[in-house]
Amino acid sequence: MLGALALLFGARSASAQSVVLVRPPEGDGVLVEAFNRLRAELALQSFEVVVAEAPREAGTPEAVERLARENSAFAAISFTRRADTTTADVWIADRATGKTTVRTLALRGVPDAPSVLAVRSVDLLRESLRELGPEPPPRDVANVDPRPVPETVRTWAKLSPPPWRLRLEGTALGEASGLSVAYGVGIALSYRILERVRLGIAAAGPLVGGTYSASTGKATAHQELGWVELLVSAYQTERVQLGGSLGAGVYHLTARSEVDPPLASRSDDVLSALGSLGAFVDVYPTRVVALTAGVSALALTPRPGVAVGSEQTLFSQPLFRVSLGMGVDF
Repeated sequence: MLGALALLFGARSASAQSVVLVRPPEGDGVLVEAFNRLRAELALQSFEVVVAEAPREAGTPEAVERLARENSAFAAISFTRRADTTTADVWIADRATGKTTVRTLALRGVPDAPSVLAVRSVDLLRESLRELGPEPPPRDVANVDPRPVPETVRTWAKLSPPPWRLRLEGTALGEASGLSVAYGVGIALSYRILERVRLGIAAAGPLVGGTYSASTGKATAHQELGWVELLVSAYQTERVQLGGSLGAGVYHLTARSEVDPPLASRSDDVLSALGSLGAFVDVYPTRVVALTAGVSALALTPRPGVAVGSEQTLFSQPLFRVSLGMGVDF
């Protein structure tokens, strides 16, 4: 009994994610090749592909929609050739939204017409499914599948975000032992290696404004940072992302003292290895523009310090970096 129920629910899940492809005439090499490529692409996207023979009235919306309904599929796709052999029609019946779409594509002069037909078909299906909202279409919309749309279908229909991101930001760096907060600008370039994971490089500096005051004068510091960062999104919607970051790189400090006579001013610098752990939030006012904010804790080795005369301060750890900026995806 339990096995039968599992098979029943499994069949429903598979049919809810199936697509009907109408077999084109064997004599049309371009349409047959496009059919095979589209079949392979849908299979790679984990859709069950149901092959149907072309009905007599294949070039009508009613025929394509009926094939999807009869096979309990959420969509059906058909290629047809007009009398003008330089064009082909792509018919798509999308039962999730109750819409049937036709697109006529010119084939003359196209180097790889079958590939173009297959790619355009996938794009058209995605465009149709993007009309899906959180609620099902109104009951007066005909030819809509009453079953809930599987989350896999909704995810597939979403626009794939651009892989690259360029981020510009203002940044502040501070520590608690004696050096005041420093300010500057930063830049980062990252690439999306997984849906929720980015890998990139970043730099900030020169950060200015950091000073250390002593009884005989003061020291002014310039600081630069460069690191490789891994960003992982723990929560994301179309408008918001929250996540954490890990980084490793280098930190450079140059300090110059300004002292009272008879002491002489000096400058020196130090280079340290850097490790960071942080959190970030991205807010998307548009699909490709993000307003970004982040905070991270930094550990440095060797531990930097600043001295004026006989007085000195070693940086307390961790240091804290706060950033606000804007990212552009491309």
